[in-house]
Amino acid sequence: MFIKIAIVGTGNIGSWLFKTLQNQKKLEVVSISSRKIETLPTNFDLYIFALKDDVYEEVLKQIPFKMPHAVHTSGSLSQNILAPYSENFGVLYPYQSIINAEKEKKERKKEKKSYDLMVLWSYGLIPICVEGSDYVFEDLLFHFAKTISNIVHKVNEKQRFAMHLAAVFANNFTNAMYSIAYQIFKENDLDWSLIFPLLENTLEKAKQNAPYIVQTGPAKRNDFSIMEKHCNNLQNKDIKKLYQLISKVIHSQNQSTNH
Repeated sequence: MFIKIAIVGTGNIGSWLFKTLQNQKKLEVVSISSRKIETLPTNFDLYIFALKDDVYEEVLKQIPFKMPHAVHTSGSLSQNILAPYSENFGVLYPYQSIINAEKEKKERKKEKKSYDLMVLWSYGLIPICVEGSDYVFEDLLFHFAKTISNIVHKVNEKQRFAMHLAAVFANNFTNAMYSIAYQIFKENDLDWSLIFPLLENTLEKAKQNAPYIVQTGPAKRNDFSIMEKHCNNLQNKDIKKLYQLISKVIHSQNQSTNH
């Protein structure tokens, strides 16, 4: 098992991993900024890189020694980017949108609003996906990931990329939709919490069924008069186009499932 662990990257994922692993008394964990890669210790067991995808090559080529074990945390990059720099290499991919809690607190104070802090992660409940350069290292990573989370899966590169792509639709794009809905509520002096039961109900149904089965709304019902009224009420042209495009997708899905 890995005892001495260096985490390169002090962003959201790097900070989360550092705090999580720090809680384990048997481990020696250090956090290194990618801007200070020259301070990277040479005698550690595992090196975890939590960087932006487009800076990996620039950072890795500055390391003057070959690492014994190294992983990155990206959903999109191949594990092979680490091959020239480490004897054993792989991926430790947290499948969650991890936020910087301290930064979130500061942003909320700026807005001068009394929100409860919503923590989107909790120890043991974040799925971790692992991939290794060989079966032995992959098994080591699997057992190591079990010390971070109760939900660990071995996935290959194609599966990991698919998971990342799906997450963009299910999480990033959905949150952008929430932002549009939030603005509509705000413009009409409505309490944002009114929509929470609806969102929670939709998520619960999606957990139990294929999402297209539980689809609702005017596009599903082919209620074109309501859809036209909605579009006429939207002043932003891009959002209006988005409404029309998503409605078209829903309509097409409905058509395909009925045949």
